[in-house]
Amino acid sequence: MKEHDWLGGLLSGPAWEEQQAVLRWKEIVGENLARLAKPLYVEGGVLHLAVESPVVANELRLWKEELVRKLEQLAPQSNVRDLRLHLVPAAGEPKVPAVEPGAAEWNRAEEIIPADLPPSLRAGLVRAAAYALAQEAVVLSQGGRRCARCGAAFLGTGPLCPLCRLRI
Repeated sequence: MKEHDWLGGLLSGPAWEEQQAVLRWKEIVGENLARLAKPLYVEGGVLHLAVESPVVANELRLWKEELVRKLEQLAPQSNVRDLRLHLVPAAGEPKVPAVEPGAAEWNRAEEIIPADLPPSLRAGLVRAAAYALAQEAVVLSQGGRRCARCGAAFLGTGPLCPLCRLRI
């Protein structure tokens, strides 16, 4: 056996064929989505993707069927039937700590959520709004900006948040 014969075995066969979805990801989904969702590996018909944002993960869940269909067409040897999303913050990106809402956030949430909703629904929406307002305040205090398109607060560069960049 030659010194590097083992390398040929790694670059062919079923295991290599299964990873074609990873190798062709950018070609399959386009540059914008490939920047937001990084393919990790395929195992047992599941393509594992690293995403930096819960917003992007949620959007990918909505597009899952379409993405799987496209993968079946363009990388059928991978046999991808499902996607698994792993939330992995970008290296060197500032981390936003979880925060508790203060009185200002609770008061603002009470103002913006309609009073005529069923009490249990309204209470849940007020709580969600208060936490979102507190998180937004932290993002903006850490140098974040508002997206020029949708108005969401985000950390990062450019005028658009990751989701709006994806939609261009």
